[in-house]
Amino acid sequence: MITLFSAAYIAEVIRGGLAALPTGQYEAADSLGLDYPQAMRLIILPQALKISIPGIVNVAVGLFKDTTLVSVISMFDLVGMIRGPILASTEWNGVYWELLGFAAFLFFIVCYGISQYSQWLERRLATGHR
Repeated sequence: MITLFSAAYIAEVIRGGLAALPTGQYEAADSLGLDYPQAMRLIILPQALKISIPGIVNVAVGLFKDTTLVSVISMFDLVGMIRGPILASTEWNGVYWELLGFAAFLFFIVCYGISQYSQWLERRLATGHR
């Protein structure tokens, strides 16, 4: 279900990237004599994906953070790994903040890394409007 949920959001982000392209790009592909699959592969999709990078990264970060929600249906995730030792041993009694602080730090590091990579990728592909 998480895969279908994320796929729907990614599809909407890419649809937005396709809608953001000017119609002149489609007309240029037609004037070059490209058929639909060639036009999409060579002209339309590369530009649409460049436009869609921030939205795709946003969905990826949201998906990473939402993995903690799957613990409700008892799947294995980061918060579930932390809750295991807490519930299994009395030695962890009252020391929840250390483990949960580590989880928060880990989430921050991963999300910040993804964000920095996205910014680097946008600069490298020069996705700004000219």
